[in-house]
Amino acid sequence: MLHYFKFRQELFDPVPARDVYVKRAGGKGWPEECPPVRGANAFGFDLLANFDATFVKKRDGDWRVEQDVTIESDFDWSAGDDENDGPDAAGGGGGKPLTQQYAWFWERGQRLPHVISDDVYAEINHQLKLSTFLYMRTDPNELLLMTDVPNVTRPWRAMTALVETDWYPASYPWHTVIELDRKAKRVEIRKGDPICRVIPVRRDTYFAQQMSPAGFDEFFDRGQRWLSAHGKPGEGGTMDITRTYVKQQVRPRFVVMD
Repeated sequence: MLHYFKFRQELFDPVPARDVYVKRAGGKGWPEECPPVRGANAFGFDLLANFDATFVKKRDGDWRVEQDVTIESDFDWSAGDDENDGPDAAGGGGGKPLTQQYAWFWERGQRLPHVISDDVYAEINHQLKLSTFLYMRTDPNELLLMTDVPNVTRPWRAMTALVETDWYPASYPWHTVIELDRKAKRVEIRKGDPICRVIPVRRDTYFAQQMSPAGFDEFFDRGQRWLSAHGKPGEGGTMDITRTYVKQQVRPRFVVMD
């Protein structure tokens, strides 16, 4: 289960992913009409952009943020030895709000949170970190896969990361790393756009093994029996399973609880 807390309560919650993200013209055969593609599109939760953001490439090849945003938390925080120190959603706990920047790039000559040498900086200067403004954790032995929204082409993409959110108690809102299209001169992300997909996954051992000849025979025969029972003859001797696949498909659900 994904557990989260918002930096400010008026900001966006995670939302269940959707079947379709691209508004198409008329016609038949769009990728979103394929049930497995729709299933992948809707697998996970989307984290949404809380503000508009525009990124402009400078003459030296670096990028800058237009109208950068920094906000304060709607809870107070104080650090110390007192047992009452910590987050206070109601205020009045003797602390003060935290601040969080929305978007920031890697820095030339950076030392923290890790060193970036100049030769590496030249290769990643089109990457930035975009805050989700969400503190997130998962249940024991559940990790959080953060990745791009599948099957959507944009002049930017969220890089894929697998975060150990079951044991790493990050004391800051999580961000996603965004990679801008180097061919672009200006990239815009609008408030409400899904900036990345998050999927809770189990920490486990996963195996792959080739079937034995007998095992493959059984698999193939089962497939032929299924086609005979559920398929309809189509053009060129192929079997049409479109409606049957949709009816038998059992898709997982993603729900954000109040």
